[in-house]
Amino acid sequence: MATARTVGTPGPAAAVPPPAGRSAVIDAEPTAPPVDDPRWRDALRHVLADPAAHALHAQPVVELATGFVAGYELLSRFDGPWRATPDVWFAAAQHWGANPALQARVLAKAVAARADLPQNTFLTVNVDPHLLADDQVAGALLRHADLSRLVLELTEHTRLDEGGRVLAALDRVRAAGALVAMDDAGTGYAGLELLLALRPDIVKLDRALITGIDADPVKRALVEVFGDLVGRMDGWILAEGVETRAELDALIALRVPLAQGWALGRPQPQMLPALPPEDVAHIRATASRASLTGNVASVVRPARAGRDRDGADVLLRDDGRVTEVRDGAGRWVPAMTVAPSASLAEVARRAVLRPEPRRWHPLVCTDVNGAVIGTVPLDALVLAVCDAPGS
Repeated sequence: MATARTVGTPGPAAAVPPPAGRSAVIDAEPTAPPVDDPRWRDALRHVLADPAAHALHAQPVVELATGFVAGYELLSRFDGPWRATPDVWFAAAQHWGANPALQARVLAKAVAARADLPQNTFLTVNVDPHLLADDQVAGALLRHADLSRLVLELTEHTRLDEGGRVLAALDRVRAAGALVAMDDAGTGYAGLELLLALRPDIVKLDRALITGIDADPVKRALVEVFGDLVGRMDGWILAEGVETRAELDALIALRVPLAQGWALGRPQPQMLPALPPEDVAHIRATASRASLTGNVASVVRPARAGRDRDGADVLLRDDGRVTEVRDGAGRWVPAMTVAPSASLAEVARRAVLRPEPRRWHPLVCTDVNGAVIGTVPLDALVLAVCDAPGS
């Protein structure tokens, strides 16, 4: 996401003079010039020529029902001749025609970083969607047959034309097992157009919508609207830019499934395997209080998932995604997936709005990585809604 590249500020090392013997451009003044300054060409050449001059730092993405680290967003950090935030570097790369090469470098490093992922986690990486029409950028992804556990985060809200090459590239990326996320939802009509066109797996709520949400009932209502819309598309919402405990608690109360921000962890060179125990305890306690009205996790039944129809209750495709579920009569029917943190009322509404005869088929509960948690029979769901406080 374009704004997420600015998360954090250059550390103290950025102000330390470079060692002697480095090129003249490295010895330049510490304040970055405007992006149209010709000196950026040398700086960009240096970054592209030296892999050590560019690194990816990982910011944890946290599951708000459990406090577990569900994944990481990879954010660029540059060791250049001057102090400049990552968004300035990418703006300069765009100006000087180096953006395809730079974003291809980022994507290649991100794909390789999956080898370091802790179990049951994913990583997200940013890309300007129009660049997927560039062979160098698309090739950094499509040369890999398996892109599982990778989430491609689209950072701009523009029409995906480019002769259809962008949508074709996204289809191939998804076919290889990657997910697609849309950044900065809630920032305009163009974003809504893209949301409907892409049907992303994850929708990231803009930081402007999250800041101060604990004190703003209108923002909370808008988050609920987005949650319902994205849930109907079998997607997840992710709140970014969570900086205070009060904002975090408000999001937990709203049953937002995923969040990231300085209140949960800052970007760092290594992937944080878990939050501090006291933070996990706080999230779980807050989620427990919020779950008094009930959520899907409370009505999930154990189920066997697999690719063999003879031994499974939930049928998986070759890429591991859910495709069908066995109904009460033992027949295989199309599956609708739901999140464990989704409210009972929301899921019941989605279920009964399905066309006949799918309306009464069981649901499949999955985590953010698509792993099957279990099934949800419709009778159990309806009874739980009736028993919920206030019903």
